[in-house]
This record gives sequence, structure tokens and C-alpha cells, in this order.
Amino acid sequence: MPTPRLFGALALAAVVEYYGTTSEVPWLFLLASWIVGLLIVSFIYSLWNRAGLRLHLGVGGSSPSAGSPIEDLPEHLLRNGPLPAPIFEGDGLQMDLGLDTTGAPRGPARLTGVIGSQHVGAATGVVPRTGWRHRVELNGMRRGPVGAQGWVVESSDPVGMFRSRRTSPDAEVALVLPRFASLSRRPQTRELEASVAAPRAGSGTELFGVRQYRPGDSLRRIHWRSSARHAELVVREYEPPGVQTLGIFCDPHPGDAAVADQVARIAASEAWDCLRNGGRVMLWGPGLAPSASGEARSLWAALEWLARYPTAAEPGEDVDPPQVSQAVAVAGGAPQQVVEALETVRRRGGSVRAWVVGDSDFDVDAPVQHVGTDWPL
Repeated sequence: MPTPRLFGALALAAVVEYYGTTSEVPWLFLLASWIVGLLIVSFIYSLWNRAGLRLHLGVGGSSPSAGSPIEDLPEHLLRNGPLPAPIFEGDGLQMDLGLDTTGAPRGPARLTGVIGSQHVGAATGVVPRTGWRHRVELNGMRRGPVGAQGWVVESSDPVGMFRSRRTSPDAEVALVLPRFASLSRRPQTRELEASVAAPRAGSGTELFGVRQYRPGDSLRRIHWRSSARHAELVVREYEPPGVQTLGIFCDPHPGDAAVADQVARIAASEAWDCLRNGGRVMLWGPGLAPSASGEARSLWAALEWLARYPTAAEPGEDVDPPQVSQAVAVAGGAPQQVVEALETVRRRGGSVRAWVVGDSDFDVDAPVQHVGTDWPL
């Protein structure tokens, strides 16, 4: 795309050429030729510069805020967490904006776009062979996926005769996890290391869930109805004896963002208390894809599911609630399907309870605790 400088240079070349013909000064013709040559070289360079630049967006790290759960997590758990570091709501997100080049150094170039809800941009005169990076910090991140939208790479030639704009597709660059804290008032007798030695699913008699068939699985454990629905072999998985499996049933329509955030925090806290005692956690909500049974012992899998809850959670088919020995509902109202799921667990002899964000009546024969949207509780 030509810039106003190009038209100015063309006008200057025309004026110099005119004075060269009227004054018969030879070097004026040479000067006009140089100007035209500069324009041609600038056009070729701008095309070359544009073709070799690639946008880079990456998470460089995080800055924990006051009360962030990352301060209390054990080191071995952090080693298995998201890279380069887990990001919790309220933390600062360090983003690396940059450009990569193919071959020789290039430039100049400029980046503009939106990360989350904030407009950011950066510019450089030269992009070296090793690439160019510019770090920006976004504070007070909200729970959920962090998207990069509307990113544009602008490039030019060194004298600014031509300008190019190339858009990049939208992408998810980070996932902000919900905050959590222990809700248990009794001292923990077994820390998270104990869960590593817990028996694996499949050795008990209580149905725990289903998972994809693996070579070596008994054919007797194939769940034919689920296999037909998923168009692949699916086997039953059984709960090991003596291991607690907690079902966390979430309200699929919590009302507003503040209530949804509080539901996610409470659910994450319940999951943390269960997992650090060596238990398992299954997350479920009507109309939402349930958490995978194979990741029932993973804190990070539970936090990721809750980070996308409810609007960004992947819609699922009408899946029945998981068969668990204990269940807790976390809701902003009183969804009928969640109430029925709790009643089913209670009739089977399991213990149930509920958290309600707000003052809605939750009609279930179990302990119900009402809370507001302030955190910590």
C-alpha cells in the first residue's frame, strides 16, 4: 500500500526532471533517476520484508497477586502444572509479543491487537535473525480463556514509501484458573503425596466411570452402549476400594459472571480438599461435557475444566451424572437436574451436600450452605 511519501517523492522526481529539461543541467536527470530507483527498491524491499515476518505471542510468566493459590502449592505439584507457570485469577500475566524472521534481519515493523480485553502494541526498527521480543504485563486477570484477537502485523520499507498490513487469526494464548482455598476445618492427615500411591481405578467393584479401550483391557469390561454412542470401544472403570470419589455437580446456568466465578472457586476448593486426601474428583454439569475419568486425580485437569466453566466449557451430550460415593452441588440457583443428581447419590447411600451462591432455595434433603460472591469465604 503506497503512503503519502510515495506521492511526494514522485512529485519531486517530476519537478527535478522538468528543471533538468529546461535548464539543461545533466545531474538533475541523474537525481530524478535516483529518486525513481529508490522507489523501485523500496517497493521490492517492502514485499520481501512482509513475506519474512511471523507474529509471535507467548506467555512469558506470571506475577502472583496477594492471596494467589500458587504461593501454597507444593513444588512437585507446580512442576506438573501449566508452563511456564499457572495463572490464577487476579494474577498478572506477562506476555511476550514479538516477530520471527526467516533468513536475514528485517524491519521496520509494528504489532497491534487485543489480549483479553486490553489493547496492546509494540514496534521495532530491526528484527534480528534470532527474532525480536517485547514483554508487556497485564494485571488483574479474570478467570477463563485469554484470547488474542484482531492482531495486525504492519511492515514497511526503511524510508516509509510503502506499508503492508497482515492480519493474524484469533487464538487462545493462556487460561486463567480459578482461585481456591481449603474449605476443610479439620487438619489434613494425608498430604497430596499420598494420592500418588493411591490404587489405580479398575481394581474395585464400584463403577467409577468409562474410558477409551486400551490394549490388554478385558473384553468383559467393554461398555457396548457407550461404545456405540462414541463410535469407538469404551470400557468400564471401577473405583478402587477405600478411595473417596467426590462428584462436584455444577450449575450450568449460574446467572452472571460474579456468581459463575464464585461457583468455580468453591468447586475448585472442594476438589483441592479431596485430592490432597488421596481422593478422586469428577466434575459434571447438565449439558456440559464431564471431566475425564482418567484425569480424576489431576488438580490441573479440574482447574482447567472450571476455568472454562460455564460459557467456554465444551457442550456435551446429555450424559448421566457420574456414579460416586460422595457428591457436592455448587450452584447459583436450584437447577432441577443437579438436585435430582444429588438425590440419586443419596438414595444409593452416598453423602451429599450443597453450596448455593445467593439466597435461592435448594430443595434437597442434605446440608445446604448459602454464601455470597466475596472471596475468601
